[in-house]
Amino acid sequence: MKKVFFMAVAAVVLAMPSMAQEEDWHYTQDWIPTGLYTPSAEAVASIKAAPTPKNMSEAIAKMPAVPTVDQIYTIEAKEIAIRTIYEPYQKALYAALEKNGQESRDVDRRIKVAGEKQKKSSQKAMDQYQSNVNAGLMPSQEEMMALYMSGEITENMSEAQMMDVMAGHFAAKWGISKQEYLKIMNMAQSNPKGAEAYIKSNHPDLYKRLYAANAQYGDSNVHPDDPRVPEFNRINDELLAAQDEIQAVFEYMPNTVYTQKAGEYGNLFQQMENEWDNSPEAKQIEAIQEALQKRLDAWYLTLDHNVKGDIPYPAWYTTERKKENALIDQWNRRWATKWLKLAQDSDKKLRPIFKRIADLDVENEQLGKQGDTEEFHYLTNKKLACTLYGYVLHVYSPVNDAIAFPAIEHVETTGFAIIEK
Repeated sequence: MKKVFFMAVAAVVLAMPSMAQEEDWHYTQDWIPTGLYTPSAEAVASIKAAPTPKNMSEAIAKMPAVPTVDQIYTIEAKEIAIRTIYEPYQKALYAALEKNGQESRDVDRRIKVAGEKQKKSSQKAMDQYQSNVNAGLMPSQEEMMALYMSGEITENMSEAQMMDVMAGHFAAKWGISKQEYLKIMNMAQSNPKGAEAYIKSNHPDLYKRLYAANAQYGDSNVHPDDPRVPEFNRINDELLAAQDEIQAVFEYMPNTVYTQKAGEYGNLFQQMENEWDNSPEAKQIEAIQEALQKRLDAWYLTLDHNVKGDIPYPAWYTTERKKENALIDQWNRRWATKWLKLAQDSDKKLRPIFKRIADLDVENEQLGKQGDTEEFHYLTNKKLACTLYGYVLHVYSPVNDAIAFPAIEHVETTGFAIIEK
């Protein structure tokens, strides 16, 4: 668009310096790019990926910062930044997300197995509970509801307070005192085998009744809930809250890198188009080019037109064209600062959210290793973390938005006149 005008049509223009051009045409017309900048597919294909992040924490930790003005104000600066920083990381991120997708599918399989296991376990627990109710060893659901309805048990009670109320009503079912009932129940929570031995030794009739009611369920008849479940639930709540925060930053969850700020970028782009023609930079470039055109016309007439060939422009041509580029840089820097402000605003909102998600993912993994790694709640959190990992492309979107800045390209600083006999 801004290649040296004379390179393509020098012979026509310089040989006919008095040719009138369209009255409304001017040199810097339409210099604002008509679209956002994207690197060529050929250039990107040759760039090697950085090492693949091992997990979400590493992906966030290694994510490059939003580019600076110096990295986007010229096409040349962008290409250097893309080649050395941004594209290697983005390729590594895509590799990590592909691996994450495979892991997510594996977690789906494990959740299905864990869900079936939990379903069977829940049914077994209900059957076992009903067996103990039928044997007069446990309070029925109707009896428990009666305690709630009477107000003796309330939701704001601690577990110990609830147990004390229940002991007062149900110790008689075991044929023991309230104090002995509480002693056995507390023992059962920390040492089930010890509680069983204690009952067998001190309350043989009660042991026979318990054995008869639970014999069909084998050694696994009494299993306290996994003590990690409350922490897994907290992690799940925080992951879901983070997901809501992400969606609040985006108007929608796009398939492209562009955020809800597309409208704001569009407005800024329109301002650039509207203000360019009357900007101080455009006017100065027009003046430089007009003087340079006259000087080239005069220089062209001094050439020997009997000798065919391409004659390089004089050094003063390069000097003047560099002045034009300096003015282009001045314009680009001013608008790149405004453009980056939008990207930086999004980055400041998104990056901390994903840092928190990554930390929760690590916490879930550490907690998972402290017990059954096929535990349903752990796997559910792992699946959610995998899903949110896929959103990392969105936290990276401000970087791509910044690189898309529509910088005005430099003009060529050299050229030649074509002499044809």
